[in-house]
Amino acid sequence: MKKLLLVVALLVAVWFYIKGSGENPETKPGVASQNAPAPLPAVVAGKVFNSAFPKSADGMEVKFTQEKEGYSQADLVKGGRRIAQLSISDTNSNPSARDKFAAATKKLGGMPMAAVGSMGTAVLVGGRYQVQVRSLDPMFTASSREAWLDKFELGGLSR
Repeated sequence: MKKLLLVVALLVAVWFYIKGSGENPETKPGVASQNAPAPLPAVVAGKVFNSAFPKSADGMEVKFTQEKEGYSQADLVKGGRRIAQLSISDTNSNPSARDKFAAATKKLGGMPMAAVGSMGTAVLVGGRYQVQVRSLDPMFTASSREAWLDKFELGGLSR
C-alpha cells in the first residue's frame, strides 16, 4: 500500500511538473499573444506639434505656453488679453479622449468635430490627434473656435 501511494504521489508530481513547464505564449512573459491588440505607437513629443499651430492673424497673437510629451498649448491673445486657448494632444496617452468623437455629427475637413463642454470645440485628426480651441472670453464664440480650428495644419498633422 505504501508503494502504491508513493507511485501515485510521484505520478501527480510529474504531471504537475509537465503541466507547469508547457510553453503557452499567452502566459509566457515577454511573448505577445497573437490575439492581443497591437501596442500603440509611442506618444509624440509636444514640440513636434508646434508647426501645426496657426500663425498669428486677424490682430490676434499665438503665444505658446506649454509643451510636454503628447501635448502642446498656446494662448490666443488680442490687445494683451487671452481670449482663447489652442491645444494639440496625442490621444495615445489617453485613448478614452477619442470617445467623444464616436457620435460626432459635425465634421471639419472630413474629420469628426465635437463640443468639449460649453466653451470648447475639438476635432480628431487622423484618428489620433485631438486639436482643440477653448474660449476664455464669451465673445469668442463657437463659430470663432471653428474658424481657428480650420487655421491649424490639420492635413500635415494627419501625416
